Amino acid sequence: MPKYFWLIPLLFGLNVVFAACDERNRQPGIGNGNSKSIHKLERNNASMRDFDLENVVRAKLENDPQLKSADLSVNGDAVRNEVTLSGTVRTHAARKKAIELAKSTKPGVAVNDKIDVKPAA
Repeated sequence: MPKYFWLIPLLFGLNVVFAACDERNRQPGIGNGNSKSIHKLERNNASMRDFDLENVVRAKLENDPQLKSADLSVNGDAVRNEVTLSGTVRTHAARKKAIELAKSTKPGVAVNDKIDVKPAA
């Protein structure tokens, strides 16, 4: 038998040990790479809350007779507790009403007003 035959099983064993250590670091919550995945998870949860906030505001706008036909977009950021309204309405009163309704959806919500007033021609 060759003189260094015992080296093959030793190297194979070390390879298995190192591969197991590498796989351990890839599991969630273990190793250095988990902060990015945690951030993605938080952002996904925030997106769900954004969607919910937007739906509540849209529902209020659609239930108002004055704003039902308005061309408004709603963009929510639940983490920052703010809603951005954009689009066009026909009167300043409709614009004011849209802002009031958006503010009434959640305590302390900030409303970014990007609504244009364009009277019917």
